[in-house]
Amino acid sequence: MTISTLSDRLSRYNKFFLLSPLLFFLIFFFAGPLLWLFRVSLYQSRGSSGFGIGGADGKEGGGFYVEGTWTLENYFKFFQDEYFRDIMFFTVELAFIVTVVTMLVSYPMAYYIYKAGAKLKTFLLIIVILPKLSNMLVLVYGLQILLANNGWINKALVGLNIIDEPVKLVYTLFSVVVSKVLLIAPYTILVITAALHGLDRTLRDAAMGLGASGTRAFLTITFPLSLPGSYVALLITIVWALGAFVSPLLLGNPDLQTLATEVPKQTFENVNWAMGSAIAFIILGLMFLVVLVFNLIIGSAIKWRTA
Repeated sequence: MTISTLSDRLSRYNKFFLLSPLLFFLIFFFAGPLLWLFRVSLYQSRGSSGFGIGGADGKEGGGFYVEGTWTLENYFKFFQDEYFRDIMFFTVELAFIVTVVTMLVSYPMAYYIYKAGAKLKTFLLIIVILPKLSNMLVLVYGLQILLANNGWINKALVGLNIIDEPVKLVYTLFSVVVSKVLLIAPYTILVITAALHGLDRTLRDAAMGLGASGTRAFLTITFPLSLPGSYVALLITIVWALGAFVSPLLLGNPDLQTLATEVPKQTFENVNWAMGSAIAFIILGLMFLVVLVFNLIIGSAIKWRTA
């Protein structure tokens, strides 16, 4: 064995040892529980007739699931039950609304940060990051106070004679969307800002030098070149919105519940672990489907532009 061969082997082993803590964490604390959860989703449900894990003969225990069974009953029930279908459609609708609003807010803000001077840029980035330095629950509860009937927004609107009496803003779709946008927007703004800073400024300067207006230079150069970063921000937004839990739970109402809020309801209130696990995997399936569809759309768009 030559010295170079030994060195190559040691180098490969060193890479493995460097990755081993992360691999250990992912296998035992992510992949393992995920596989167990998928197995639970294939158990037969026992309803809420007690607590414990029943045997396959159905005579022991009760409550959580019938151990030893294999069935797709929970998935079929989900798609056949109008109650679950309505929740799924609302989840997708909410994710779409949140994604549109977040992108409409994030891109202009990111572009303004990109164009700003050094000191203003630093200040704006601090403002963007600031909400993420506090706990998510603090932000949501703060919105509850702000949007309440006696909150600052209603008081300001009444004081300015814009409205005669307080408008219900909290526990509505509006409050859920606002909270989700506030939670997600910092990430999308940072992603788009990074994409804009990665552009070659000389391309825009050359276009301006050839007589293009600022608007035309933006529409033909800056915006198209920033689309890959915007695409990443879009995926972050819609995947996060599909898993919305805290905002609908604390700022919504019984008619504004999502698939994520239905999981603990089935698991803990109805003591139906199998159905709760199935819904959790349906959420994951929706996320993977969204990513797949967007990849196909982006791939087709790239082929069309390069054709």
